[in-house]
Amino acid sequence: MQTLDNFLGRLGRWLAWAAVACLVLMMVEVCLDVAGRFLLSMPMPSTLEIVSEWWMPALIFLPLLNVEWRDENIAVDILHQRLNPRWRAACDAFALLCFGLFLWLIAYAGFEQAMRAARQGEFIVGMIPVITWPPRFFLPVAGCLTGLLCLVRALGAVRVAVTGRGGYLPNTLDSKGSHLG
Repeated sequence: MQTLDNFLGRLGRWLAWAAVACLVLMMVEVCLDVAGRFLLSMPMPSTLEIVSEWWMPALIFLPLLNVEWRDENIAVDILHQRLNPRWRAACDAFALLCFGLFLWLIAYAGFEQAMRAARQGEFIVGMIPVITWPPRFFLPVAGCLTGLLCLVRALGAVRVAVTGRGGYLPNTLDSKGSHLG
């Protein structure tokens, strides 16, 4: 399980870097659009469509796996932090299973929509036609991979809840995969 967790962590970092590249490209595109609009009276064609259909979904969905792998989702743990480690692990296992199931359901629905868009060759007509079906796959891919990570982490949390040993989050493991505390 630790090997799969580490693989998903590396993949999550690559996807986060892809999102960073999309952010840079989006900033360059918007700056060129604004400069062209005000300096040359020639805006870049279909900037709004490209930003909203390509760059924004990439920025939202591509880093999702990395955020979950690093355990950086927003959490309110007023009671959670007061539980003993085994009960905390049991609560985490339940939450991870629920979140993973939710992500898989969203990914399934997103995959159906992405396949429909791909079959139709979906595009938007702005100043130039913008193909919009490829970024529809960002949600199902990110949701499926993050759901898989949640399952792996939930199994680790169940092991901690039952045995009191092991870890399931990167910040609770030492270099040998043992629980730190």
